[in-house]
Amino acid sequence: MLADIVKIHCLTHRTNFPMPRTSRVVVCREGGAEHILGNNFPLTGSWMYCCNCQTFIAWDLTRADVTVKECPFCLSSLNLRLYACDHCAVTMMDYDDPTLRKHHTVLAWGMPQPACPACHQFPGTTPRTHFCQVLQANLSTARPSCPFCQINLETTSAGQAPAVAPPLPVAAKSESEAPPELALRLNAALAEAQARAREAEERQRLAEDAIRKEIELRRQAELKAQEIEKRIVQDSARPDGSASEAELARQEAAAAKAQAEAEAQARADAEQRAAAATREREEAERLHAAAEARLRDAENMVRAIEEERLRAEASARREAEMRTHIEQQAREAAALYTSQLAETQAQIDAVSKVSRRDRVTIALMAGIAVALFFALLLIVVTLLQLYQA
Repeated sequence: MLADIVKIHCLTHRTNFPMPRTSRVVVCREGGAEHILGNNFPLTGSWMYCCNCQTFIAWDLTRADVTVKECPFCLSSLNLRLYACDHCAVTMMDYDDPTLRKHHTVLAWGMPQPACPACHQFPGTTPRTHFCQVLQANLSTARPSCPFCQINLETTSAGQAPAVAPPLPVAAKSESEAPPELALRLNAALAEAQARAREAEERQRLAEDAIRKEIELRRQAELKAQEIEKRIVQDSARPDGSASEAELARQEAAAAKAQAEAEAQARADAEQRAAAATREREEAERLHAAAEARLRDAENMVRAIEEERLRAEASARREAEMRTHIEQQAREAAALYTSQLAETQAQIDAVSKVSRRDRVTIALMAGIAVALFFALLLIVVTLLQLYQA
């Protein structure tokens, strides 16, 4: 087929139908009468793309029976992630399901992987996440304002935080905290992958246009060949038909057949170019995914460095607190020792004063005792003399 086929879901009839990706007018022919779901898909209107069932849904905000928290077609509802493209009118809905192999996903911090499924373009800036009051869910977008609740995301990001804290967009943090050389290399690789993806997409579009033109030319050549064959049959059926006219008709038929074969060969070449453009786009998407992986690794490294720095700061604070506490205890011990030393010295001085007074008293008492002893001896001697006399 010339273009990829996408699935469209009509909320009115609750049914899916295929449509070429290059079609701009989306018409649902279910039911009694057909109705238009979009006039310029995917640039205008309101479209949701479910990454689990790979379906574009013509969304109607006025309906109360549908919600983004559950896909109306595949009924997925686990861990919703929303991303609104800033280049077209498509919003991606991604749900957790490890059993599916998805072509497009929304990363936890709001970045589409590998790109928008409708316009195949990358966000112009890092997506900002906020809580959308209309959808009642967290929504990531690179637009300056939310396409649903119309909140100004630039003012919100510069001022106070959103009402519900979204997952931390570590990409913006890593750009400011990562080493400059690493950030420059990652930005260069990401820009190169995006440029190659855009170039491959443009080549594929040009190849598809060339294929369409060549098929139209082939169809015209086949119609012309059929007309020539009819003319040959009619000329051969007429009795007065000349041989020169029949030979001329056969030559025209052969030329038309050769032209048709040449156009078929050109169509095959164009299909090969389209396949080559598709391969280049897949390679660009792979490079973009690799750049995203390197960016995530750098973010993890920066986060680990930041956590190590925080742990070192906490350890340093604890050591400073312990050192302050030990110094305080040392000062208190020194003050206590000084006060106890002064009290001990005072007690020693008091004891020394008391001991000096006691020695004087003992000496005085000893002198009195000696005097009394000599007086007693004198009395005894006197009594002995009186007795002898």
